[in-house]
Amino acid sequence: DFSTTVGASMVPVFNASGDVLLYERLTQRLAGWSRGEVVVATSPKDPDGRICKRILGLQGDRVKVWSHIGEKEVLIPRGHVWLEGDNKAASHDSRHYGPVPVGLLQGKVRLKLWPLTEWG
Repeated sequence: DFSTTVGASMVPVFNASGDVLLYERLTQRLAGWSRGEVVVATSPKDPDGRICKRILGLQGDRVKVWSHIGEKEVLIPRGHVWLEGDNKAASHDSRHYGPVPVGLLQGKVRLKLWPLTEWG
């Protein structure tokens, strides 16, 4: 499947707009999800929207979250992952909406197809 980028949450890995990404749905069904993978998911805030983020935590992991009020630790519940954008300053992610159900993950990003000068 294909997705396009909209927003700066994954800059510099992906451009803020116009990148075309190829993602696949099979590998995770066979091998599961892994920390560090970049994924496309249904937005937990908008069921018609898609997000592109990196998996930073899996069920059972504890992640540290920093905010203007300090640091807290979140335990990721069963059947959930922790997603964050690489560009923390521009990303609306699990730091805002919490752990994401794995059922919302659509697939793992495999390739940037466009622009051709950045193919790979």
